Amino acid sequence: MSQLISLIVNIWWPPSNGERGMLADQWLLNSGVSTSSGWRLIGYWRETSDYGHACSELAGLLADKACLSNQDKVLDVGFSSYDQLLVWLDYYQVESLTALAETEQLLAGAQDQCDHYDQLKLVRGHELELAKLESDSFDKLLALDCAYQFENKSRFFNNARKVLKDGGSLTLTDMILSRPFRDRMERRMVKLLARPCGISVKGLMIRQKYESHLKEAGFEKIETVDISQDVLSGFCFWFSQHYRQLSPVTRPKVWIRLRLLVWFIRWMQHRGLLEYHVISAR
Repeated sequence: MSQLISLIVNIWWPPSNGERGMLADQWLLNSGVSTSSGWRLIGYWRETSDYGHACSELAGLLADKACLSNQDKVLDVGFSSYDQLLVWLDYYQVESLTALAETEQLLAGAQDQCDHYDQLKLVRGHELELAKLESDSFDKLLALDCAYQFENKSRFFNNARKVLKDGGSLTLTDMILSRPFRDRMERRMVKLLARPCGISVKGLMIRQKYESHLKEAGFEKIETVDISQDVLSGFCFWFSQHYRQLSPVTRPKVWIRLRLLVWFIRWMQHRGLLEYHVISAR
């Protein structure tokens, strides 16, 4: 019983110095329902039912939205696996890539798999490290399926604008509220459900407010595309088909968090509260 109580406490109230979300676990690695990779994204499921392919499709969608090229100096904020770094480096062949690794495990994995790329620089830290980087250093800043963990979006946007060169762009995928919370009770319920998923309720906002924060940070041309159906609904459907297979190969804490994430997404969508967008701003 004490172990069960400890597990529940660790899920809902993770240590303050712990990793957000499920970044510490390669929860699908060699599970039999995925390729042997480190992908840990929600994925883009328009034309696939394979987890690894869905993740690479989401990365490609972001890269195409950012118009990545071999002339770009790129900053990746909060990457969740080395696989996405390989997409930027190998497929899009960016001129240089600086990537922020939130955990030592992510850093070690990226060093092991991507060490032969001379144009790669790995930095230990998360989005707050942006404040320490030199101004006007990058052409493109990417945040793939991680921005909904950021508590202070306004600070993130301001720091992003600082490190980007004139004409540079910020491109990210993020969860956005479809409407404001109806009352405090609804907000508290969302906060309760979001906590174990590593999702910051402070960072959740409607599209108009989201765009307003971007403009206040100095971004002028802003484009948002709603891809909820191909991301959120697709991930929930995939998980419903495979969660029994995942259970024996996934640590209990992570498996419970995955189920809670699916419940959170479904509950939010049922109430007409949640969307998932790809956003670009320059």
